[in-house]
This record gives sequence, structure tokens and C-alpha cells, in this order.
Amino acid sequence: MAAMTHATMVVGLVVATIAIADSTHAQVASGGAESLLSRAIELEKSKDYAGAEGVYRDALLTSPDDPEILKRLGLVCQEQGKYDESIKIFQKILKRAPVYPGVNSLLAISYYALNKFDDTVDASQKELTGNPKDKQAQYYLALALSASGRLFEAIQQLEALQAEEPQNLAVVYQLVVDYKAAAQQAGQKLVKMSPDSEFTHAMRAEALADSERFDEAIAEFKEVLRKNPNFPGMHLALGQLYWRRKDLEKSQQELKLALAEDPNQPLANYYLADIHVTDKAYLQAIPHLEITLSVYPELTRAYWLLGKCYAAAGDPQRALAAFKKALEQNPSYKEVHFQLHELYARLGNKQQSQEHLRIFERLTREDQNKDRELLQESLKKQKE
Repeated sequence: MAAMTHATMVVGLVVATIAIADSTHAQVASGGAESLLSRAIELEKSKDYAGAEGVYRDALLTSPDDPEILKRLGLVCQEQGKYDESIKIFQKILKRAPVYPGVNSLLAISYYALNKFDDTVDASQKELTGNPKDKQAQYYLALALSASGRLFEAIQQLEALQAEEPQNLAVVYQLVVDYKAAAQQAGQKLVKMSPDSEFTHAMRAEALADSERFDEAIAEFKEVLRKNPNFPGMHLALGQLYWRRKDLEKSQQELKLALAEDPNQPLANYYLADIHVTDKAYLQAIPHLEITLSVYPELTRAYWLLGKCYAAAGDPQRALAAFKKALEQNPSYKEVHFQLHELYARLGNKQQSQEHLRIFERLTREDQNKDRELLQESLKKQKE
């Protein structure tokens, strides 16, 4: 958590610097003070925060209560790790103007750096009272709630941020961290409530499967079924595990049981279709793939399998349509290009056949080059 705290704090500080720096000149006193502030801003840009601090303190000699100068002084103290000092400066501003724009948000950053999470929450909420759209305040509110163990409240804040900024990597990363922690927290609660229930065994089985401890996971899933033969999803889970272990016979048995419970279960249909394709039972696979794609139209591999099935069943037009759907989603799907090479050759379209063969060969070379580079990097690290 400590490493994450430092990284996310830096992100927030950068945002604060950018957000405040551009507005300083328009809000401060003119004349000599303006000259001093221009100099301080230049020092900040060159990361001479100690020098900037000295200039801001000189400016305060003539304007001791100027909130913008105090704000900048608090910020450069933050940049130097003088968090206690920055807190005193921000509090001086807030004593005269309790909701002065941006100051509670900066105060929250200083509190967070000192692991004062309750104070961080309080300061962030005050900033959001005055400016509900302050993303920095909302972000630090989420971090402080997370650090305090209030994970579901933190997730709520982060999800709201992500809705507004879907590409914000810091927010997405923190969501991953908090989702995982929340799941662990809920799991601990479940074990404490009922250590030998079918729900606890199912949870353990999922964790073991994620760790690829397949034999132990299978034993746990079977224990769930022993305790409750009607526990939902167990046959699908076992079918997936056997499929991952390449035990296709047992996988098929479990997947058929899953479909007996729910004929439209999309993943059970998908895995069973994959087994049928492996067994060259193409006509049997088609209806299962169609059910899967009706629920998961973005599942590119299902289009590839469907195209193979139609091609093998002697329906080239439907095969072409399925392969083209796959390439719409992933133009670099080399196995699809190879299938199209073969299909166009059977249709007598030599030009298209050769074109897809060239693409397949190019993508294959690129993959080989990537593998070679990864191997060289790995060998280099071993030598170091």
C-alpha cells in the first residue's frame, strides 16, 4: 500500500500544479509582487522549489494575507515534502475563507501524505461541497477511504470518476486494487460466518482455479456438489476446469450437465462447441456457437470457430461472413487469414487466397520476431 500511496500522490500533485499554475498571474497583486511571482513561477518550472519558496515568502512581506501567494507557498512546501508546514499555510487561508477554491483539495493531499486518512476524507469532502466536479478531491477522497478500509465507498467514488474519465489509468488501477481488496474482505467474512458451507468451498475452488491448482479446485467444486447438488454453476465451472486441463471427455460430460440446467448458458455452449470442433463434429458445434455469439458478439474466437464449421459443412458464404466478422474485431487474427487463404483457394479466387496467405506469413514472422526479442531480453536479464 505504501508504494501505491506514493505513486498516486505524485499524480495528484502534478494535477494540482497544472491546475493552479495557469491562473496565478490573473489573481495576484500587481507591480513588484507580480514581478516576484513571475520569478517564483519560473523557479517552479525548473523544479527549484526551495528557491520558489523563498520568493513567495518575500512576496508575503508586502502581502501577508494574499490567498494565492499562500496557496503557491503551500504547494511548493508540498513538493519539498514539508507537509506539516503546508498544512499550516493552507489552514491559514481556510480560516479566512473556508471554501477557498482548491485549498481544501491541496490540504487533503498533505494529510494523505502523512497517513491522516480521516482528515483527508474531511478536507476532500469540504472541497467537493464547494466544487462537486473537482476530480482531484474525489480521487484523494477515494484513496483515503480505501486506506481506511472503507472499500465500497472508495469504489463508488472511483467508479464515478471512471465514468467521466474512462482512460484515466490511475483510476482504473486503483479500482483493480480496491476490487481485489473488497473481494478478499468479503471472502474473509464468508469464512468467518460459515467455514464449511458450500459457499465457502465454492469460493476456495474459484481461488484455486485462478491459481491453476486444478486438482484441488476440482475437489472443492465436487465438495460443493456433495453438500448441495443444485448449487448453480458448478457443472460449468468443472467443465471449464477440465477443458483447461485438456481432459475433453470429462469436460464434455460436465458441460452437458450445465446445459441440462440452462440450455442457453453462453459459456457452456462455447466450450462445448470448441470440443465439437476439435472432434470435427462441425454441424453439432454450429448451434452452440450461435447461442454464444447472441450473448457475446465481441467473442472473436467464436466467429473463427463458426467460420471453420461453415467451411467444413460446405457453406462458404456463411463461412466468409463469420471470418469477416472476426477480422472486423481483430484484423491481425492470423488463423482467420489462413482459413480465408484456404477457403478462397477452394472457391477459385487465387488473388484473394494469395493475399490472405501473405498476411498470414507476415503476421507469423512478426510473432516470431517478438518471441525472439522476448527470449533475448530474458537471457540478457539472466546474465545481469
